[in-house]
Amino acid sequence: MEEKYLEQIQRGTKCANFYGSSTEVLTRLKQRTTLIENQTHALFFAEKSRYDFWRCYFYIQDIAKVNWAVFKEKALIAEIVVRNSKIEKWKSILTIFEKDGAFKIYDAYMRFAKELPEDTIKDIDFSNIQTSREEDLVDIQQLIETNFNFYSDKIPSVDELKSLTKSTFLIKEKGEIVAFFITEKKGTTLEFRYWLVLEQYRGRRYGERLINRVLTHDPEIRRVTSWISQKNKSVILAHKKLGFKEDGLTNYILYRK
Repeated sequence: MEEKYLEQIQRGTKCANFYGSSTEVLTRLKQRTTLIENQTHALFFAEKSRYDFWRCYFYIQDIAKVNWAVFKEKALIAEIVVRNSKIEKWKSILTIFEKDGAFKIYDAYMRFAKELPEDTIKDIDFSNIQTSREEDLVDIQQLIETNFNFYSDKIPSVDELKSLTKSTFLIKEKGEIVAFFITEKKGTTLEFRYWLVLEQYRGRRYGERLINRVLTHDPEIRRVTSWISQKNKSVILAHKKLGFKEDGLTNYILYRK
C-alpha cells in the first residue's frame, strides 16, 4: 500500500524536500524511528533525531489542502532548498509553512562554490595534519555537538563520520584534537561539512593549513561547495577571500515547536 501511494504522490509532486529513490523512502518508512502520515494531497514522514526534535520530509501535491495538524505533538525541523532565481515562486510556499503550518524560519544557509584550477597549492608543510581514525570519531562528534547547532547543522552519527574518515583532517596537540576539517566527496565535487579550530588554538594558522590540505589532497576534485548561515558574516567573508562565490541556492531551515 505504501509503495502504491508513494508512486502516486511522486507523479504529481509540486513541493518536496526529499529527493531520494523510492527504495530509500520506503526503507525509512519501515524503520521504527520513522513516522508517516498519508493525506489525499501530501505525504509527510518524520525521522527521530538524537535530540528533542524530528526531521520532517514531505511530498506535497496541493499545499492549499494540507492538514497542518501533522505530527502536532512533535517538535519538527524541515528544510526547503530554493534556487534564488525562483524565490518569488517559493515565497508563497514558505509563507504557508509559517502561517498555516506554524513553522518559523530558524535560519537560512547560502551555498558558496569555488572552481579549482589544474595547478593547486604546493610546497606547504602538512606534517602536523593527519586523517581521522576510528578511535578519533567519538571525540570528533562531541566537538561537533559542543560547537555546532543541533537544529541546522545536521550533527552526524559516529557511523556517518566513519564513512568520511578519508576526507577528515585533524591537528592534534599532546594527543588531543585541537582543529579539524570534515569534507564529503561527491563525484568531482568536495563539500565542506564542519571546520573548527578550538578557540585557545586560534592565531596559529591551523585553519589556513587545514583548508590548504583540503583543497590539495585529491587531484580529482574540480569544484568545492560550502553551506554558510546568512548570519555568519565572518565565515562568509573568509570564504570570499578564498575565491568562493554564491552559486544561487539557499536552504531555509524551518522549525516548529
